[in-house]
Amino acid sequence: MISNILFFSFVLVLVLILIALLNLNKIINRLTNYKEEYGLVVKYSLILSLVLILFSFFAPYFFTSTDIGKSIVTTTDTGLIGDTMGGIMNPFIAIAASILTFIAFWIQYKANEQQKQDLQIERFENKFYSMLQIHRDNVNETTIGKSLMGRKSFIFMFNELKFTYHSTKLYYDSLRETKTIGEIDEETIYNISYLIFFFGIGNNSSLIVRDLIGEEHLAFVVGLERYLEDIVLHWKSLPIKNKEIAVDIENDQIFTLKIGYIPFNGQMSKLSHYIRNLFQLVKFVDDADASVFSYEAKYNYVSSIRAQLSSHEQLLLFYNAVSVLGKPWLDAPNYLKKYCIIKSTPLPLANFYKKPLTVLGDKNEQGKVMFEWGDIKDRLNQE
Repeated sequence: MISNILFFSFVLVLVLILIALLNLNKIINRLTNYKEEYGLVVKYSLILSLVLILFSFFAPYFFTSTDIGKSIVTTTDTGLIGDTMGGIMNPFIAIAASILTFIAFWIQYKANEQQKQDLQIERFENKFYSMLQIHRDNVNETTIGKSLMGRKSFIFMFNELKFTYHSTKLYYDSLRETKTIGEIDEETIYNISYLIFFFGIGNNSSLIVRDLIGEEHLAFVVGLERYLEDIVLHWKSLPIKNKEIAVDIENDQIFTLKIGYIPFNGQMSKLSHYIRNLFQLVKFVDDADASVFSYEAKYNYVSSIRAQLSSHEQLLLFYNAVSVLGKPWLDAPNYLKKYCIIKSTPLPLANFYKKPLTVLGDKNEQGKVMFEWGDIKDRLNQE
C-alpha cells in the first residue's frame, strides 16, 4: 500500500517538476519585470519554495524509512499513513507557502512603488514639456524691429553683443594710450559691454548700468555712453540700404555690423524672460528626484532642451553665462558643464573675450564630450 502511494507520489512529483521547469522562467519574468535586483530575490525565493514543495513529497519516505527515518527521527513505529504523511509533509508545504505569501506581498509592494514612480515621471514630464513649449513660444515671439523674428533675431543680437564688446574695448584702449584712465581688468570691460548690450543706453537704461557698475568705473561708463551715442548718430546718418557700422579689433582686423535697428537700444525685453525660463527649465530637470531620475535620464531631458537651441542661441547663452548677469549658470552644479547645454556651439564664432573650451573644458566630470565641433572636424578629415 505504502509502495503504491510512494509510486504515485513520485509520478506526481515528476509531473510537477516538468510543469515547473516549463513555466518557471515565464513566472519569474512576469513577476520580476521591474529591476534586476528584485528579480534575484524573487527567483531564488521561488526556487526555494519549489524545492520545499517537491521535497515534501519525498519526506514521508526519508523520515519513516527503516534505514533512514529511525536513525534520524524516531525509533518507534509510525502512525497511520495520513498522520504520517500529513505530519511530515505539512511543515515543508507551510514553509513554502509562507515564502510564496511573502513574495506575493513583496511583489505587490514593489508594484505599488513602481506605480508611484510612474506617476511621478508622468507628472514630471507633463510639467517639463509644458515649460519646453513656453521656451519655444519665447523664441517664436522674439522680434526686433519689423523684420527680425524668431531664431533669426538671435543672430543679430549676438553680432550686436560682439560689436558692443569690441567698441567698449577700443574706447578703453584709446584712453589707456593717452593715460587718461586707470587700468580696468578685462572681466570688468566685458561686464560693462554686456550690461550696455542688455539694458542699452538712454535715460532709464543708463541709470541701471551705472548703478550696477558702481562709482569706481562711473566716469568710464559715462564717457563710453557718449562714445556709443556718436556711433548711433553715425548709423542714423547712413542710407537705409547700407546700415553698416564697423569697429577695429585685434590684429588690424575690422568687425562690421550690418544692422537694421538702432544699436545699443537694449535687449532686456527680448532676452530676460527667455533666459530666465531656460534656466528654470534646466534647474527643474536637475532638481528632479535622483532616486527616480538617474544622471543619464536627466542628461537626455536636457538634450531635448539643447535640441531646441540654435547655434546663435547657444552662443548668446554662453556669453550670458560668463557675464555678471548669467553667473548662476556656472555656479555649482554648473549646468552648462554638467549637461553640456551648449554642445552644438560653433566654436570659431565664439572668438572674443572668453572661449567656451577654456571655460568649460573638453569633457565634464561624467565623461561627456563638451563640444561636438571637434568630432565634426575629425569626421571631415577622415573623408
